[in-house]
Amino acid sequence: MPFAVPSDGAVPPTAHSGRFPNSPHCNDVHAMKVKPLTAILSGVGLLILAIIISSAIPSAKSQQTRVPIRIGWQLATSTQGQIVEVLKRTNLLDRLGLDPTFVPFSYGEPEVNAALAGNLDVMFSSGQSVNNLLAKGGKWKVLARLHFIPAALMVPPESPIKEIKDLRGKTVACTFGTIGHREATLKEQAAGLDPGKDVTNVNMDILEIQKLVGAGGREKWGKFDAVAVWEPDISMFKADGSARILSSHRAVYLVSVSDKFIANNRPETIKFLQAVAQSWEFFNSFRDRVNQWYIDDSQFGFTLEALNSAAKEDPNFEAKSLSALDLSLNDEARRILDMGAKWSHDHGYTQTLVPIKNAVDSSLLAEATKGLTTGTFEKPDVILPSTREVALQDESGDFLGGIPLWGIFLLQVAVTLGSVEAGQWLGIRRSRLPEHESEEAVGAVSGAVLALLAFVLALTFGAAASRFDLRRDALMGDVNAIQTTYMRAGLVPEPHRTLTRSLLRDYVEVRMSMGDVYGDPEQLRSLRARTNAITNMVWAQAESLAAKDTNDINALFSEGITEMVDYQNKRIAFGANFRIPTFVWEILVLASCISMFIMGFQFGLSGKRSFPAQLALVLTFALVVQLIYDLDSPGKGFIHLNQQPMIDLYKSLSK
Repeated sequence: MPFAVPSDGAVPPTAHSGRFPNSPHCNDVHAMKVKPLTAILSGVGLLILAIIISSAIPSAKSQQTRVPIRIGWQLATSTQGQIVEVLKRTNLLDRLGLDPTFVPFSYGEPEVNAALAGNLDVMFSSGQSVNNLLAKGGKWKVLARLHFIPAALMVPPESPIKEIKDLRGKTVACTFGTIGHREATLKEQAAGLDPGKDVTNVNMDILEIQKLVGAGGREKWGKFDAVAVWEPDISMFKADGSARILSSHRAVYLVSVSDKFIANNRPETIKFLQAVAQSWEFFNSFRDRVNQWYIDDSQFGFTLEALNSAAKEDPNFEAKSLSALDLSLNDEARRILDMGAKWSHDHGYTQTLVPIKNAVDSSLLAEATKGLTTGTFEKPDVILPSTREVALQDESGDFLGGIPLWGIFLLQVAVTLGSVEAGQWLGIRRSRLPEHESEEAVGAVSGAVLALLAFVLALTFGAAASRFDLRRDALMGDVNAIQTTYMRAGLVPEPHRTLTRSLLRDYVEVRMSMGDVYGDPEQLRSLRARTNAITNMVWAQAESLAAKDTNDINALFSEGITEMVDYQNKRIAFGANFRIPTFVWEILVLASCISMFIMGFQFGLSGKRSFPAQLALVLTFALVVQLIYDLDSPGKGFIHLNQQPMIDLYKSLSK
């Protein structure tokens, strides 16, 4: 059937000509071309969105589920000190989703008071301290044995005192309410002496007792004839000949956790017990290293031999594997605890006699032990190496951290070389046309573009170099602020002096490691949290002093702490936050591609190609970009800010 002729005389197309833009066939063809492209773009967009979401969710989840845990421990106690060092310096707790804060105490009484005030979640302490805590109404559970430990009465090496009965009319220094005090009074009573009349027992902080014995005296230490101490002081005094043992007995140290923390974080409590067991395993595998950590941290003059001698008291010292470790409370430990509870009650430290068995919960340790025997555990990584280890890394020139930057370098070489080749290919094609661009015009454009690229490179390099200088100045300011605070801490009374200086040595360790983890957000977050925790504890010492007396010395001490906080914030800002913006790098890469393309285009037009010259240009440019990126990436590449000032600071604090 013939088509009708339109009134305007135009001849209609055939049914398959598809010339009309609004033809249904034209729309179909257009849809066939567009829909696949749209589908591809949509798929790519969804894939990118899924990658972003999947990468963001684990991080958010990790941060939301990370549980803060405050761990109280006693500075001058072994083997507790070694276990704490492993927990502090490795990622054992971080892997388990725990955010640890380690709160040091000189002995049990202030630790018990902190636990009663709700300032601790976990307490590493003697059974004596736990008895006192429970008798004062503390809602806590004893979950595991940390270690056995000897306590002893010691006298000067040439003292005429040979037996306990010779203490009649003598003066004994002991820290009241501790296992040392218990040892002294029980042995005095067993020898027929009245601890309140026949012997003068004087309350003295264990840190002061260490200084007393260290000051010397072959027959008598000032007005004191004997001291009551525990490990590792016993082994240290024996090894250096500064004291000899008059009597000793075995005590037990425990892992206790508050009822509130258990109720809110039972799975994390079980994981924490597993971390304690893994700390014992790590200590047994690297005894000298862990002992050295404790020696460096405590600054009490302990030796490797003394610490190993003290650790031998616990059966776990001989454990050959994780499954062989036993943290349970055996019959001996329970007898010691019951005896300690009775002693506290008889000597008026507690108003009620609380059987220790009422506070023991073995179910969590049983679950933790089951997990240790059936599960597999990776070897923990050390995240806080000692100053010796950091200095060794600096001297050896470990450039493994620069590998990612080599990827940036190779990518930059590929991109710029590809731009030159693309420009040259187009230039050769254009040169074959009768009318093509003149070499002079292209040369002028190429010169202008290269000049602009040099300008952008200069600006970027200046920004990176200035930030490097700021990081260096902040490091020196940090060192000076810490040293000033440490010196001013020597003006405040005990126990604030020793506790503050111990915390500041911890602080130096963290600050020194922080400079190498700016490129690792997770490690930086962990170390920054520990820095803040230490700063808060140091400031708590200043608050305690200010509550007693607002004199000029305390004001100077507080001023030093605030200056430390100021430089702490500066180092974080200059090291991790203030970087060259991503947009600037994008502009730099785009400008380099355009410049190299124009240069290649000029080579193609002229027909004078020199691949060695092009490669030399590309490599030189890539090296300059590498230098800028390295300067702007602290902790990742070849350019490291020398940490020697912080290492020198730690050495000076150790003296």
